[in-house]
Amino acid sequence: MAEPMAAPEVQVVADPAAAVPLLLDALRTAARERGWLGLATGATFAGLWPALAAELAAGRLPQAQFTHLDEYLGFAPQSAGGMVHELFTACPPFAALWRAGRFLPVPHDGSPAVLAQHEAALQAQGGVALQLLGIGRNGHLAFNEPGTRFGTGFHVAALAETTRADARPRFRPGEPPTHAVTSGLGTIAAARRLFLCAFGAGKAAAVRAMLEGPVGPECPASLVQRHGRVVVVLDAAAAASLARVR
Repeated sequence: MAEPMAAPEVQVVADPAAAVPLLLDALRTAARERGWLGLATGATFAGLWPALAAELAAGRLPQAQFTHLDEYLGFAPQSAGGMVHELFTACPPFAALWRAGRFLPVPHDGSPAVLAQHEAALQAQGGVALQLLGIGRNGHLAFNEPGTRFGTGFHVAALAETTRADARPRFRPGEPPTHAVTSGLGTIAAARRLFLCAFGAGKAAAVRAMLEGPVGPECPASLVQRHGRVVVVLDAAAAASLARVR
């Protein structure tokens, strides 16, 4: 009989800044393995970028290879509002890593051939050793909105209105995109370790659904219950709706 999978390890920290040392430790550990370090963008990880830039500038991750979760459809690296543009701006060493082949962006071209080539490139170098994650207010992971099948690979996703509303500030005075290229739930689940962060009261309901609700496409983030090697870092506000903190 197979051993039951370990439940996600939940840690509650004082504030988002207190998560940064935990994130750096996880990246350092995973960098010693063969494979990619998968990053996540957005406000949840804003505090990580200055610390990671310092780490890279000091040469403390000399062999690390990076990728990330998703990109708005049609947003090339120089396109303001895009995920790669955010990384290049917030963590300048990533531009040099890209030129050196140590940063593999998610394609902004959503054609099936390009996405298959990207997924093959990740697997050829050992797959994803560690994937950082946030969670959307509706329980989405990356841009996998509720209803997405668990086995999906890289694909083009239509963005929910709540997701577009959360992204609106980064695109003002324009409108946020309606579609994005995203790692699928199957791709995320294939990472050897997952490290998910959520902060603020606005994420509390999604966190509870993720950790204590049923596992299924209605809450894409609920896949963490089936993974077996997951760390979830919350602040008190994000953890407030949990019946228990593990």
